[in-house]
Amino acid sequence: MSELITEHCNLLEQWKENNQFYQDRDDILNDFHTELSRLQSSNIVTFRQEINKVTTLLCTNIINLNELILTFFLDYFIQLLKQWRELTYFHDSNDSDTFENLSIILKCYSHDLMNELLVQEFIQCLITIARIGKDMFTNRNIPVITRMLNAYTDIESSNRHYFMQVSQFDDSILKCLCTPYTVEVFDQFKLSVKSEERTPTEDFVFDGLFGHVSLMNREKLQEQALDLRKYLLASIGDLLDTFEISYNEWSESAVKILTDLTTLFLYSVQLTIVNDICQDVQQHICDTAIRILVIPTYRSMKLNNNCLQYIYMGTSNDKTLDHLQSQKLTSTMFNIANLFKNEGEIQFNVYRILAAIMKEEDIKRLDDIKDRSGWEVRVRNLLTSLKILLQHDQIRDEIHIQNGVSLFIYCATMTKYDTLIRQRALENLLIMSFNEKVHLDLKENTTFMTYIKSISEDSTESDLQRAAQSLLWMLTKDETSKESIDNKTPKMTYDIMISYSHKDKDLCFQLYDRLQKDNFRVWIDRDQMHGTPLESMSNAIENSEFVFLCMSDAYKQSGYCKMEAYYALERQCCIIPLVMKSQYKPDGWLGIVVTGRMRIDFPKYGFEDAYNKLMIEIDRHRKERKKESHPHHHDIPATIKPSDNTPFKEDKVIEKIVFQAKR
Repeated sequence: MSELITEHCNLLEQWKENNQFYQDRDDILNDFHTELSRLQSSNIVTFRQEINKVTTLLCTNIINLNELILTFFLDYFIQLLKQWRELTYFHDSNDSDTFENLSIILKCYSHDLMNELLVQEFIQCLITIARIGKDMFTNRNIPVITRMLNAYTDIESSNRHYFMQVSQFDDSILKCLCTPYTVEVFDQFKLSVKSEERTPTEDFVFDGLFGHVSLMNREKLQEQALDLRKYLLASIGDLLDTFEISYNEWSESAVKILTDLTTLFLYSVQLTIVNDICQDVQQHICDTAIRILVIPTYRSMKLNNNCLQYIYMGTSNDKTLDHLQSQKLTSTMFNIANLFKNEGEIQFNVYRILAAIMKEEDIKRLDDIKDRSGWEVRVRNLLTSLKILLQHDQIRDEIHIQNGVSLFIYCATMTKYDTLIRQRALENLLIMSFNEKVHLDLKENTTFMTYIKSISEDSTESDLQRAAQSLLWMLTKDETSKESIDNKTPKMTYDIMISYSHKDKDLCFQLYDRLQKDNFRVWIDRDQMHGTPLESMSNAIENSEFVFLCMSDAYKQSGYCKMEAYYALERQCCIIPLVMKSQYKPDGWLGIVVTGRMRIDFPKYGFEDAYNKLMIEIDRHRKERKKESHPHHHDIPATIKPSDNTPFKEDKVIEKIVFQAKR
């Protein structure tokens, strides 16, 4: 025993009791180094005892370590690591405890952890684990290997924020996973799903090995994906089977592991790739996934969505697609959509599956469903959810690729069914029509064009008629921006046209009152419209000096609002974006439309300050336009808030501001 080490350790214990962490004392660390070096060469038994005592304290961050002591610890840790993989193991518990302590210490010092000798020794350890199997997986020191592996994963993925570059650990980790004993670990896990506690072996496999694979370079992973599917595809299927039977008994940690595993194999390894490998297992996984969704478990919404993704990816394989179509799943999919009617991603994936598995006979079979009311509710919920999702161009285009337009057309033309179903289908087609290919296909579908023209003229359902009129206008309007701009008269009929969602009407009406008070001419009231509402809308945009886009989630999700915003953009109108909801930030198509434009945030600044900013922005635009072209303007109201003494022209015609509300 070293008296000097004992003295310093007593001081460290005192600091620890007083919560005095992260001290700077190089003198103590240098003494530790001197004494441990002496003992290592003179009395190995005492050395093991003393280094265990020292590292037990130092791994609790009582003192900041210097390079001298870290280098010493690094060399000794490499020695222990080599000893462990060579199966000589340790002489006593001191070695095992020191091995644990040093792994904790080195994890905090990434520079030393990436030492080339240590890295190569650790890789050899992983290779040994893969070669020997069970004895190494279940060794009492496997938590040290898990800790080290997680530390390396954190370093190479910037604390798991990014996918890694090709790593020197990749091959050895994949070898560990593709061993017969990994399958046994899956089997053991099935028996312990009720427990929140995971065994050290489970932590090594599910947290360490799979944690690294989930962040592995995608191209590198795909090179090895075939082996991972070969070894572990059946095990994933078995876990899903177990979950289906006993999901209520699963602990949260077990559900998380299953969710992470299905996510990894779904997006990275792709169990249901387009080939015939393990065809029966792929089909079995799809069948189990359907049963899990029908329950439904609600244990993990991500897991539920993964199940749907498995089914969808199964449709890319001809044999699996045939299998799914043979199950006549149309009603089942509508039922799943109804169960998860508030989950947008699930709704989207249900629709993608329907688009892939439905044939003409399936669509005709819908006419024979006895529980018509229940079916209509499910379809209506699905179409409503899709209306929100289709605001994302990627989803809209994916629906088109999956031939989803034909299902929308079918729903829109089911004249003997719920009017709201037809309305929602037409609204979805309106959003879809922003895809150029869909736009052209719909225009060339003479039967459908005749149908929506008939609805737009003769329907007694105002909302359905409006949806048809909007789609018809979108498909038949003049799309040549140059001609539209050329026809634009220099003298505007209105100062402002306001485009907004009905859900934001309170703030918009407050803005209306203020603009009316300040004598701005805005798009006229419905009662004064000539022609259809769509003609009035287009005329208002064409003949307004400014177009206000009243931005919110509701605005972005509305096909009608999108139509107005895009038409204003096509006409090269002077667009001023107004933020209607607190902390709203436009993205997607709306973000593109308003890029580079000054936004007036009403919730952020309060109505009065925001209104004054709006007046300044209007004034700025007018001055810039006058400077560029010096046009002959008609008399217009003041662009700042007028005082009580501000005179106005007596012959000024003040027209009523009107708002075209959107659903």
